[in-house]
Amino acid sequence: MKPRKSTYLIHRWIGLIVSLQLLAWSLGGFMFSILAIDNVRGERDIASPPCDPLSPTARDALPTPVRDALTTLGEAERDVGKVTLIDRGLGPTWEIRDIEEKLLLRVNTEGKPLPRLSREQAEHVARREFQGSPAVRETTLIESNPPVEYRSGSLPAYLVELEHAKAPHLYVNARTGEIAARRNRVWRIFDFFWMLHTMDYQGRDSFNHLLLTAFSVLAILTSASGLSLWIWRAASRIKVHRSRKATARKTAKRDLGPE
Repeated sequence: MKPRKSTYLIHRWIGLIVSLQLLAWSLGGFMFSILAIDNVRGERDIASPPCDPLSPTARDALPTPVRDALTTLGEAERDVGKVTLIDRGLGPTWEIRDIEEKLLLRVNTEGKPLPRLSREQAEHVARREFQGSPAVRETTLIESNPPVEYRSGSLPAYLVELEHAKAPHLYVNARTGEIAARRNRVWRIFDFFWMLHTMDYQGRDSFNHLLLTAFSVLAILTSASGLSLWIWRAASRIKVHRSRKATARKTAKRDLGPE
């Protein structure tokens, strides 16, 4: 068999295999674009809050300074669902959250409310949470309009940029000291291609939009039509081959007729 013909045959069969997977991907993309993720996760069917308010017994078990701090919440006190003692590198603190885990108050062990983290505290937390504790390049307090890489992140937050080959950005919640997000050069490359994959060029995370649905349908039609053409062409070749064999048999019988 000639190299050109061999290459063509290999190309055809590889194309068939790849087309099947492309069709599967296209069908998956179409389904992702029409199925809302909150419905998939069952979040639309939640009938009650994530947790119940603290019972009187649970409140009585808290240290006196914390119980006193609860009284300063006013009407919000009845919605307290979680009280946590935690140390994020700035000393032990009590975090008081409502039944939806929204922070209501942050106090020290004496029950005194703690202010927003300072720039120095945020830098300390970021360096403590990164291997090797590299130096800080720059720190910025973000109160509105967060960058794309911190979309939907809680505010206010400190953006702490560290001196490192990976160009890490650590976002520190300015109210709690929690690391809200970790970003680096590899993450940004991934996020760019994720944007191309979801075709959400603004929010970057949504699968449920018309543009993706439309292109998924076009991709399905392209893959399906390509497979159809492959099958039709293969069937046509088989038909021609059988016809030629039949003609050859007839010719052979005629040539071998009575002498």
